[in-house]
Amino acid sequence: MKKSFMLFLGTVVVLFSGCGKKTADIQAWDQYQNSFFRVTFSFPQGWVVANETNKVTLSSSSEVAEKFFDHDSRKPDGAQIIVASERIDSVQDYVKYMDSFKADQEQAGYKTKSYTDVNLAGLGAKQLMYSGMLDAQTKMTIIRTATIKDSTIYYVQYAAFNDQFEPYKIVYDSVVASLVLPKPKEKITDPNAYVVPAKETRVIKNDVLEATVPENMNETYPKAKGDVSFAMNLKIYREDCTIDIDVRPAKKLNVDKVVDQNSKKISNISGKGSATIGGEKAIYVNYSPVKNIKSRVYFVVKNDKIYRVVMNYFAPMEKDFLPVFEKVVASIRIK
Repeated sequence: MKKSFMLFLGTVVVLFSGCGKKTADIQAWDQYQNSFFRVTFSFPQGWVVANETNKVTLSSSSEVAEKFFDHDSRKPDGAQIIVASERIDSVQDYVKYMDSFKADQEQAGYKTKSYTDVNLAGLGAKQLMYSGMLDAQTKMTIIRTATIKDSTIYYVQYAAFNDQFEPYKIVYDSVVASLVLPKPKEKITDPNAYVVPAKETRVIKNDVLEATVPENMNETYPKAKGDVSFAMNLKIYREDCTIDIDVRPAKKLNVDKVVDQNSKKISNISGKGSATIGGEKAIYVNYSPVKNIKSRVYFVVKNDKIYRVVMNYFAPMEKDFLPVFEKVVASIRIK
């Protein structure tokens, strides 16, 4: 039975099979997001995530991930989800794609069932279930569901060993129910073209912080230099409309002292103020480094580290960028 999307974030799911043995224990859910492979969906917290350019593989444990690679029957059973995209010839549709895929699985010795017509991300899709014995002790059962958007095949594949298929199928149902496919990127040849922040947002997560940003804001991670332990750049096309974040040692200095020392290095200061970032006291300095560019730098000190957030925006477009950038900064949660 298909599980309801109500089972998502914050829900505890514990399933049992014969003799009371626990076979699936899902304590919470995460949201998958990646600025390069721009799909989003919910998946179990704690699963092992392996990213490729247009593919993500999620396994219930590292040992299970290894078993899907080497099919070693001595390793524990579990489940795996793959979400991926493939560019195809414009004359081919996803039905032909699935027919070819089904033929390949049958040639490989798997037993296939008839297609099921389903929806994937609001689009018509074909679902194929197939299974086969990898050895005398290991059966693998797989579902692949595929659709097409913008001349690209998108598919979700769910696989599990032996009796783990049904208990973990809730993960497949959740991924399919929550999957959002990328919107076409705007074609922009001039990096300084008039492009404003999107109203839609997404969440960026890394080991240092979380932040909610416009959907069309991309993040990169410049190489940290000197005593900087973390650096991140956020940009919406324009080279003069960015947010830069870095982290370095505070060396026992409090935020007021940090601001005093750094203010001496900033020219054209037009004012100072205070704010709160992630529940921590922040002090900011407004300045203008060059003509028509306005900037603001925030300083936060936490765990003897300085978190510096620098906003830059094109002054004639202040009404488009400043309110949005302030919301991004306010959304930052320091880990």
